[in-house]
Amino acid sequence: MLAIGRSLPALARRAARVPAVSAVRPFRTTATALADEKSGAAGLSLTFTLPSACIYESAPVEMVILPGVDGFFGVMPSYVPTVAELKPGVVAIQETSGGPLTKYFISGGFASVNKDSVLNVSTLEAAAVEDLDTDAVKTGLAQYQAAYASATDDVTKAEAEIGLEVYQAMSYAISEA
Repeated sequence: MLAIGRSLPALARRAARVPAVSAVRPFRTTATALADEKSGAAGLSLTFTLPSACIYESAPVEMVILPGVDGFFGVMPSYVPTVAELKPGVVAIQETSGGPLTKYFISGGFASVNKDSVLNVSTLEAAAVEDLDTDAVKTGLAQYQAAYASATDDVTKAEAEIGLEVYQAMSYAISEA
């Protein structure tokens, strides 16, 4: 106890001589630094690809709303560089300021944004929301619900759960259109 008490004044003297961290260097977050660089002054460039086709190729757009696994997020010029996993849902693209949203249903995928405001979206499947067949979605949803309820092993249950998630997202996309 005495050794600790004697060392406290020495620590206090040393702490008084060391400058505070904020006095040495200002704190800046990545988002602040990127906004200061004005990297997205030219706008957002979108490349939206499937294995078999390219829906948008380096197209200038105003904003893109994506279904991330942690929730929906919107990407605009000067967005923080990001790599995100996408879940089944709707990708909404606004090509011009105040213009309509063009909506595509995707089965999942990945999105990456670089510091030059280039957004790349890659997915295995995509369809315009208005092209989704309501009756086929209802049938598929019922089939996967039945498959999930009757699954006896983990693999079958996981496959049914994936199908169920996709058809639930399609059903939601149709109801929101």
